Amino acid sequence: MLLGCEIINFDVFDDDRIGILSDGNDSENACRLRNMTALIGRNNTGKTCFMNAFEFIRDSVVTNVADAAIKDWRPGFANMVCDRTKPAVFKMFFKVRDKITFKSKYIRYELAIGADSYGRPYVASEKAVRSDKAPDGNGYVQVTILDMERGSGSIAYPKAAPGDMGAIEIEDEHLTALSVYGKLSGYTDMCDLYREISGWFFCKFSIDSADTDYFSGGKAPGGHKHLNSTGSNVRNVLEYLKAENEEIYQSTVESIKAKIPNMKKKKNLPADLADSPDKLFLYLLLLNDKSPRSTIFMETPDKDLYHDMVDVLADEMREYSIKNKYSQIIFSTHNPYIMEDLSPMEVWVFTRSFDKEDGDVSINCAGSDPLVDELFRQGVGMGAIWYGGHLDQEDQE
Repeated sequence: MLLGCEIINFDVFDDDRIGILSDGNDSENACRLRNMTALIGRNNTGKTCFMNAFEFIRDSVVTNVADAAIKDWRPGFANMVCDRTKPAVFKMFFKVRDKITFKSKYIRYELAIGADSYGRPYVASEKAVRSDKAPDGNGYVQVTILDMERGSGSIAYPKAAPGDMGAIEIEDEHLTALSVYGKLSGYTDMCDLYREISGWFFCKFSIDSADTDYFSGGKAPGGHKHLNSTGSNVRNVLEYLKAENEEIYQSTVESIKAKIPNMKKKKNLPADLADSPDKLFLYLLLLNDKSPRSTIFMETPDKDLYHDMVDVLADEMREYSIKNKYSQIIFSTHNPYIMEDLSPMEVWVFTRSFDKEDGDVSINCAGSDPLVDELFRQGVGMGAIWYGGHLDQEDQE
């Protein structure tokens, strides 16, 4: 679960932070990112760029920085930074579940990606720091578990005492150390951190340009365990669920159908969805996945949904965030309806002055505004507060 991040010199972000980057005591940090987090703001204030940055981070860690820079029509790394002479830096703070003890632990991961004289990206530095409880029980101490610079550095070996590090080298400058050691079972912290980032899911069900065809009109055969980012493999997923367990398949499908007005009477569901998948059905199927994602990023999930269907989606998103304590949903919206189910601490407001071409983005938690907090305490919903103009006053000045 992502508690906070800072993005430096990437896209429209010159040096911008959301949430927290240290401490580890997330229960007492009011301004941390929550299990449900809404991103709001006027058009072109950086919400889409924010999600694109995290998709680039995931691709950089899962594959390598060179491939990530051109994947999915990205324009190349040199064209994605504000200042080509400086590296792009991503600092992230996570709450993850230890796969051995099943307890919570907190890790800060920093990744810097630079460009050579030809504009080609390389991993400039990496650092991972774990927050351990102090021996006296008061506060936390920071324990470095990874420290790399241009492919050389040190890592905490398996079962090493806190602070003990061993030298390592990564020959390929395009690979992160996390992508290597995050796949070796003995390096528990690295595995947990890699699983967290590689588990990010970028939901594009509401993107108009999403291609729903396989192989120029044909359909990929066989069952798929999970939905893809566009939802185009919904028929394959239903096929997999049905083959895996007929009873669970029937109960899952019937439960979802019962929540969607225009689907209650439909039969032969896979055939009905083959040509024109219902977006709400896709969202509910995603949120009912038995293997929840670490973070689901959604861009305007309420787009094209009728108001009562927005309520259904909001309820399911909330239930997902409650059931899966180590998972979260980060979504952008322009719709006050979906905001009614949120608290001020779950809403982050993007603003931008446009004084310069790159940068000048500000990200603030709605709960940090005393007026917004008091209105909410008095029983005014976040949608009404937003509609009343209290969340983006800076844009109107």
